[in-house]
Amino acid sequence: MTIERAMLMYGLSDKERFECAYPEAQERRPSSTFYADFSVADVYGEKAIRETYHRAFNDWKDNVEMYAELVAALNHKIWAWFEQGVGKYSELYDRLWKKADAYGSEHFKGKDAAYYFQVLD
Repeated sequence: MTIERAMLMYGLSDKERFECAYPEAQERRPSSTFYADFSVADVYGEKAIRETYHRAFNDWKDNVEMYAELVAALNHKIWAWFEQGVGKYSELYDRLWKKADAYGSEHFKGKDAAYYFQVLD
């Protein structure tokens, strides 16, 4: 049994599953609902996932703290869908993550860049 399936079996919330996947989240609690937002979009398909990504990106691309959480949530979704054997969603989240990470890696400078890389390391 995968960790993801065990967490689902024990009825953990999206937030609790996110925290299990990212132990550093115990030190710094996410203040976003990105993972939950993507979980809702998952139900409606690829178009909803892309729309959720674009809305989050446009709203938070200049806020390093929230943007780092967005990138972390995308990364978690890649692995969650990969472990469930749903390649089309895993691949979509991988494309979105690569795009988001490239932007964050190039856009943030100085203290913001240090924060971004520390959180996502």
